[in-house]
Amino acid sequence: MEGVQSLDENAGNTRRPRFERNKLLLVASVIQGLGLLLCLTFLCLHFFAPQVSPQYPPIQNIKVQFTRCEKEKGFIITSKIKDKTMKVQNNSIIIRCDGFYLISLKGYFSQEVNISLHYRKDQEPLLLLSKVRSVNSIMVANLAFKDKVYLNVTTHNISCEDLQVNGGELILIHQTPGEFCAY
Repeated sequence: MEGVQSLDENAGNTRRPRFERNKLLLVASVIQGLGLLLCLTFLCLHFFAPQVSPQYPPIQNIKVQFTRCEKEKGFIITSKIKDKTMKVQNNSIIIRCDGFYLISLKGYFSQEVNISLHYRKDQEPLLLLSKVRSVNSIMVANLAFKDKVYLNVTTHNISCEDLQVNGGELILIHQTPGEFCAY
């Protein structure tokens, strides 16, 4: 048997496809296992995340109406929502958190009026309008702790008590949570 090789010689010349195939299957299984572990981790984090308490206090905001005017105090601002994050005190909205605030002022008056929206004494007003019968303004202002936002409405023709307003509202919404806040 001259042309026939022995088994030992024959085994050395053949490839080992089984070992390479098993190695490939092992690598694919490890990658699938890591993908599954990553998905499970993401799902667990997603479902348990709402249980974490928020880092920041609730967003400071308030909506007040001004519907009547008194001789000494001017337009009286009131809020109908009891559970609010900002307070009205002495006809002013008290600012407790530093940062930017979105401010909306709306109203329709029975006579021409002069309107000014203030935040600090001896400072330029946030808004100054002359001889208008309506206001619909939105602005952003940088306010600080202890600022007081208040409205001043004057007229030349009639007394404050005779002046009527429809839809008078003032809204403040804090835009930068995480800034300094005092409670």
